[in-house]
Amino acid sequence: MAPKDPRDVALFRDAMAGVTPLKKGASAARPAARAARTDRPVPPQASAPAAPGFAGPGPAIVQPFDREIGRALSKGKRAPEASLDLHGMTLVAAEKAVSRFLAESSGQNLRLVLIVTGKGMRLEGGRMFGGRIRAEFPAWLERADNRAVVAGVRAAHPRHGGSGAFYVLLRRRSSASSRSLRATPQR
Repeated sequence: MAPKDPRDVALFRDAMAGVTPLKKGASAARPAARAARTDRPVPPQASAPAAPGFAGPGPAIVQPFDREIGRALSKGKRAPEASLDLHGMTLVAAEKAVSRFLAESSGQNLRLVLIVTGKGMRLEGGRMFGGRIRAEFPAWLERADNRAVVAGVRAAHPRHGGSGAFYVLLRRRSSASSRSLRATPQR
């Protein structure tokens, strides 16, 4: 048997602090629900429920992801037209990069882009914490300037980064917005 790590033993004792042993011969009854402990911080992913059609916490983009594009992505017949990798960025830098990338992609009339946030899972003090960029990403998409260009968002296929990346479907620009108003004859 391997030697026990003192941190594991301490963690186990902490977890079992409120447990009382069963009497001999008593059958083990399943508890209805485990009460949440308030002395430990909750990871960002656990605090907000996942929205339908979006594999992540936070609010969902109002319009659903285009069905035809979703099928083409799943079958490998379509790939993102541009991508942005946020690895190694601070929250502020990543937020600015996302806004800039979405504006530039929309300006180039791209329809589907990939944004890699990373899974951000890390172990600190025996506890697993989720990534801050990934947790904040849905809120960034809901900002007014980004919401104007984003039509939908969905977790990426494993070949494009899986749960650490997102496909972002951009709105089609209207033909009126792509023409210059100065080129329009004035009456």
